[in-house]
Amino acid sequence: MKKEGKNFSQFQSKLELPFSETDSDLLRDIFITLESEFGFKYASNQKLIDLGAGSGNIVIFAATHYCIKAYGIEIDHNLVKEAKNRIKSLKKEGNHEKRLKKRIKIKQGDLFRQNLEGYDYIYIYSLPSMHKYLKHVFKTAKNGAIIISHKYPFTTFNSIMRDKHRLVHNSSKPEIYTFFYERIY
Repeated sequence: MKKEGKNFSQFQSKLELPFSETDSDLLRDIFITLESEFGFKYASNQKLIDLGAGSGNIVIFAATHYCIKAYGIEIDHNLVKEAKNRIKSLKKEGNHEKRLKKRIKIKQGDLFRQNLEGYDYIYIYSLPSMHKYLKHVFKTAKNGAIIISHKYPFTTFNSIMRDKHRLVHNSSKPEIYTFFYERIY
């Protein structure tokens, strides 16, 4: 019975949060904004987490381009496997094995049960219909953490986060936005 409940929650999660990857062309703009507006630093001790990491695009980009610790949590076993395979092939390509092993971690898990207190940057690409279920997750983030929401703004979290910046991706038609928030108490 317990296993059936777990499978149902994974099934439900896939319906409510379908996998949609952030376009690789937009990642550079997002990370440049993190650098210029929010103190994101190359080779620092800062930590980033991607909630619903999919195939690992965000964490791989952060670890390989910025040499920071990047974590991903993803409920779908197949996407976790795909992300780990991508990371493994990167390690083989550039002899980055030790450095990447220390900087990238992808695990299978439920983002709704994630504690965010250890992260400086929190990335999520989630449909607005799911935002109402995320408040308890964002409440665990530390004061000053930057929360990045791709495409969809948060409209119901004014008591715990402040709208700090809106990035317009002009290269895409129609225009796509990335929203940056700061966790406040």
